[in-house]
Amino acid sequence: MLLGTVAMASGAAADEVTHGEEDVQIQVAVTPVGALALNVANPSVTLGETTDDDIWAAGNREFTGLLDGISVTDDRNDVGADASWTVTGQVSSFTAAGLADIDSSNLGWVPELANPIPGDFNVTPGQPIAGELQEVPAGEGPGGDWLTGGVQVGDLLVSSGSSLEAKGQSFGVKAGLNLTVPKGTPSGAYASTLTLTLMES
Repeated sequence: MLLGTVAMASGAAADEVTHGEEDVQIQVAVTPVGALALNVANPSVTLGETTDDDIWAAGNREFTGLLDGISVTDDRNDVGADASWTVTGQVSSFTAAGLADIDSSNLGWVPELANPIPGDFNVTPGQPIAGELQEVPAGEGPGGDWLTGGVQVGDLLVSSGSSLEAKGQSFGVKAGLNLTVPKGTPSGAYASTLTLTLMES
């Protein structure tokens, strides 16, 4: 008589029956952190008249003021290596009820970084621009050589040559404003709107 053991195959696997299958999609959105933003802390600028005898002798009146409280902040985490940004300005005519407009070309500005940050972030102010009746100052402004013809559509206030270099920082910018008008300009409370536009390219 031979003695031994015999292994019996289990019938459990044969008894399992699949009645259907369904897929479940797992999704996750990894969104950019931060933003590229333009901030305007002071939404109003009042121009005051200067007392320059030479300007009066030339037949003009001059009003000056300071555009400040402007900053560009970039705290994004997904900045393209070739991207850059600019802030440009557009000025409307100066209007007063019942009086002729003062053309916006009479307004000039001198852009300047308000809080320069140590290091090479490739951020620079725009070129200074003299208004139509303004005497062009000698020498350069913070942004380079003087332009003429007043602030026109798309004139540069500040720019970054590389968004990648400037990311994670906040850059303040200011601009001295100069409005020169003929002495015969009628008295009145004139107002204009400066529109600043932040663009990335």
